[in-house]
Amino acid sequence: MEISSAPQSLKIVPPDKTKCIWMEAGVVSYKLCYNNYDCPTCDYDHAMQHKVEQQRETASLQPVSIETGKEKFSATWVEKMMLLSADRRKCRYMLTGEVNRKICPNAYQCGNCSFDQMMQERLQAETLPAGELAESAGFKVVPDFYYHEGHAWARPEYGGRIRIGLDDFAQKLLGRLSGLRLPQIGEVINQGQNAFFLTRNGEMVSALSPVGGVVTHINQALLDQPELINQSPYEEGWLIIVEPTKLKKDLKSLYFGEGTLKLMAEEKDRLLEKAYSEMHISADGGQSVEDIAAQFKGERWSKIVRFFLRS
Repeated sequence: MEISSAPQSLKIVPPDKTKCIWMEAGVVSYKLCYNNYDCPTCDYDHAMQHKVEQQRETASLQPVSIETGKEKFSATWVEKMMLLSADRRKCRYMLTGEVNRKICPNAYQCGNCSFDQMMQERLQAETLPAGELAESAGFKVVPDFYYHEGHAWARPEYGGRIRIGLDDFAQKLLGRLSGLRLPQIGEVINQGQNAFFLTRNGEMVSALSPVGGVVTHINQALLDQPELINQSPYEEGWLIIVEPTKLKKDLKSLYFGEGTLKLMAEEKDRLLEKAYSEMHISADGGQSVEDIAAQFKGERWSKIVRFFLRS
């Protein structure tokens, strides 16, 4: 099969972005990856594969040139990748930096790859380091995480899956929990849905999911030790992992970077105002959230938590 090279592009890949696998293979001149190289769940990959197959069927399996905008190609990224030299056929875990060196021997059919399955199980079971923390109004945040207004965070990880937990504001407001209930593996949850149920002193509140998807993992250790949410909200205290269904759309409505820092500062002011109006606690900007939250009991506790978790 004669394979024509894609036109050279003058566009530059930003330092914080990665090339789509179609671009890595040289099939298209410019396309960035927004799905952490999880091609089986990528709408762009599905559409491109479908176009190739449609044209092949029309031409009775003869190689043809397919138009995609101004670009022409006659093979899938898988076929073109397998024509490259071994040093250019990097495993997707090498592309994402999870392994130092691994050449793909399986035509990028990750779903049939034993190494890929081993990596999925190992990496998803691990508690991942959160990285460098930032602080705003006394609350710790991870700049690379996405945050929902209901104080749950979302972290894109291996294979395009998303790890979810509660942020530092939430754990300080909740205080020491006596129990929690998580969705079941295989359950479908939606962005903004009551997905996590938290109990303290006989009162139950809920927290919203920051993204929609199918639950693939739950933090079993957390069920026995709910205090992990307080001790390590961004690492040991994670809640669940999901296979996202509308990730690009969901991420657009979340806070990130400077937006997160601003949200935390605004929430601290709102909490002080709420504490003063409902319990006549002095609105002292120097007070910690733990000090304020400790004074809320019973229904007052659940009311204030529901207000800030938007549930």
